[in-house]
Amino acid sequence: MVDLDYLMSALHPRVAEHIPVTIIHGHRDDAPIRAQAREWPNVRLVTPRLLSKWGTHHTKAMVLFFNRNGVKTARVVVSTANLCRGDWEEMTQGVYLSPMCPLKQDKKQGESNIGTIIGAEYGSAFEKDLLSYFEVYGGDLQALRDQVALYDWSACKAILIGSVPGYHRGDSKDLWGQARLANVLRNHVSLSEACCKEGSTLALQCSSVALFSQKWFTELGACMGEATNASQAKKPSLRFIYPTASEVSQSAGFLRLEQDVYDKGRQWLDAHLCRWRSDRAGRKKVMPHIKSYARICGSELEWFLLTSANLSRAAWGEFQKNKTQIHVKSYELGVLLCKSLFNDGFDEDIHLLPATVEDRQPVPSNTAVSGNSATVVPIRLPYDIPLIPYTSSDHCYTRHYSHEALENFGLVSED
Repeated sequence: MVDLDYLMSALHPRVAEHIPVTIIHGHRDDAPIRAQAREWPNVRLVTPRLLSKWGTHHTKAMVLFFNRNGVKTARVVVSTANLCRGDWEEMTQGVYLSPMCPLKQDKKQGESNIGTIIGAEYGSAFEKDLLSYFEVYGGDLQALRDQVALYDWSACKAILIGSVPGYHRGDSKDLWGQARLANVLRNHVSLSEACCKEGSTLALQCSSVALFSQKWFTELGACMGEATNASQAKKPSLRFIYPTASEVSQSAGFLRLEQDVYDKGRQWLDAHLCRWRSDRAGRKKVMPHIKSYARICGSELEWFLLTSANLSRAAWGEFQKNKTQIHVKSYELGVLLCKSLFNDGFDEDIHLLPATVEDRQPVPSNTAVSGNSATVVPIRLPYDIPLIPYTSSDHCYTRHYSHEALENFGLVSED
């Protein structure tokens, strides 16, 4: 969803009417945004091709190019917010900002290169994955791909997890959706000793829920349970964080879970539900539009994924033909953070720790006791841990409650 007037109002007035702006959107009714675009001759609209009526262009990302006193840099932004006022001002969101990346030709001689060389000088896995994702859009984004390839993205300590529409099989099966996530976890995440011995929790959190089966939910959990040493670890518990009706009634924002969708899965889904508890995280009364997935062990994270993907088959894909094929309906994009990305080769003590406004630089408990140095990667979790499961008195929020509230205020007329 894009409110073009809102987006353009965020640009400096000196450049808003001059710099080229490309908007990739999935509006099925595009008349409003086209009307807005007529006021901005420097804006180009791109509508990607969808293969299913159930799919959508759901990616929320930006590539920003800067020229400050002749020094050119670029940055990737991956977020969970649509480009509209309500998403940015009334909901809990998440944003990943890449470093300011220089032109490849401007990289200092002898400067160390983080990442893997991929076919070109200073090329990185992040660049390769970014270009592969944009390639799916075809010729409409050829100029963007050419421009992205000019920059050195090797400082980006994150792994892109994307979804694109199609029936993916063979070499492409592990490139998208939940198959992509499973493949990345198998190759980049080695679970800690504590995680293997004491167990862990897979925390799934989103704002919108579609209809899916227990089998599909379990398969998604199995993909998220992968790791290089998964066979040595206890099977993680699978938890789904979603606000109760009471929590929503005292908060700002909105959520999308239809009552009939919930009713069809509640017999097994209720056992996985956890409350939206965000006292320390500071988002208790601001409902989540953020979509995040994590493996939690005690007070630490084994990995963290920030993404546009809600809990749906369209977003994550559905395995078919004895798992030789995955069918994805929507465009999505996220970034995965894990410890191995921050290892400089010296076997450092690396920790992914939840950070808050009050505690921006958390300290691992073992470091506080032993005094050993450690590398800490602060992760702005939107919820508190440990997770709190639903009790018998909790009711999962669905849109039925908002409709009921409107009726109580006389804002809905009965037929």
